[in-house]
Formats: sequence, C-alpha cells, structure tokens
Amino acid sequence: MKKTIVILGALLIGSCAMAEDVLLIKNITLNNFWDKKGLSEEKVLNVGNKILVDNKIPRRIPIFVINDSKVLNATSNAYDKKVSIYTPMFLYIDNDDELAFILSHEIAHSVEAYGGMMKYISMTSNAKKYELKADLNGIDYMVKSGYDPIAAITIMNKIAGEPVWDWGFMSTHPKGSKRLIAMYKYIYVKYPQYLNSPLTKTNSYKNFEYAMNKEIKEFQLKQRKRQQKQEGAL
Repeated sequence: MKKTIVILGALLIGSCAMAEDVLLIKNITLNNFWDKKGLSEEKVLNVGNKILVDNKIPRRIPIFVINDSKVLNATSNAYDKKVSIYTPMFLYIDNDDELAFILSHEIAHSVEAYGGMMKYISMTSNAKKYELKADLNGIDYMVKSGYDPIAAITIMNKIAGEPVWDWGFMSTHPKGSKRLIAMYKYIYVKYPQYLNSPLTKTNSYKNFEYAMNKEIKEFQLKQRKRQQKQEGAL
C-alpha cells in the first residue's frame, strides 16, 4: 500500500508547528524509500564489487563516486584503502569494460597498500613502478571478472598524459605511451584471444595503433623470432 512520507523540517514543540515546517514528499513509498537513484554510483558499485568478488580479494576496499566537476581522476587512498572515481571520468568512459579497468587499477593499488608501512614507503618512493604494476594487475582482475582487457588500452589512450619527461621526484606516473605499450605486450602474451575483440575496431584503439606503430611492430617481430627459436629447439 502506498503511503506519503512525512518529513518534519524542524523539531515540533507542543502543537505550534508552522505549515512550512512540514515537507510532504509524494510518490515515495515505504517499499521504494531506500531505492538508489544515482545511476553512476549504482554502475560503479556493481562493477567494482563484481571485480572484488570474482577475484576473491580478501580485503575491504570501499568504493566511492566523488561529485566534483573539476577533477578528472580516479584514486586509491593508501591510508584507508578507499577507491574513488570522480564524475568527469564518466565523460570518457564508453562501456563497462573501460570502467572495469579504471576500478581494477585502483583496486590493485589498494590491495598493494595492505602490505604495511614498508610497502607504503616503497609505493611512495617508486610510484611509477607501482603504476605500471597496477596496470597489469588491473588487467588480470578485469579479465578474471569477464571484462575485455583491450579496454585498458582504449580508456588509457583517451586520458593518459604524455609529458615531456617522466623522471624526477615530482613525477608520479609514467608517460602514457610507456603504460600503453606495456599493457599491449602483456595482453599480447597472456591474453592473445582478445587481440581481435570488437574494441580493437574503435577509434581509440586505432589511434593507439597509429601512434605506437613502431613499438608494436618491433615487439611483434621479437615475439615471432622467439617463437621460431622455440619451435626450432623442439
């Protein structure tokens, strides 16, 4: 049975309550009062928790959506292990697979942060190393959860920066090109069945192929030579 929820806007003392102190919210029932209305929050929680469960991650990792129109980022807090994704990121995410990589990457950071104080110090002093590691661990997480790892390349090609240099104390992330080719090599060797997935037909992936054509060809040639050498030894 539908009922109207009555919310008292102020503490009613005695019987002297002004009309504006009472707010009537219609179309809300006792059954739908706790329904979640935030579509982005619902999507993030569904994908994020699926990754945690499918990978049997034995740690608590809270996942949040931060409504901030000025920040294009997703983060992992090493102190409290929270994973956060900022709303502008949704402008660049085209599918569940891309969202899965963003969340998997940050989850990988949070899992690493459970290693204690020495691990935290190592992550801080070797930030670029752990960014690359989180990329690859994130790919493993998303594949285990049924997502296409090519999405790691398509989303990072859209958002990863390409600074003039990526060295020094102030630099915490490798160049986007380094991360992209590292992910491509990892997928090529470990998950080759995805190299012809529909996501390889997207403009973002094609742009990656054009931009990294030299590095891709060199890697593929080395892989063929390695395979031929192994076959010749049999």
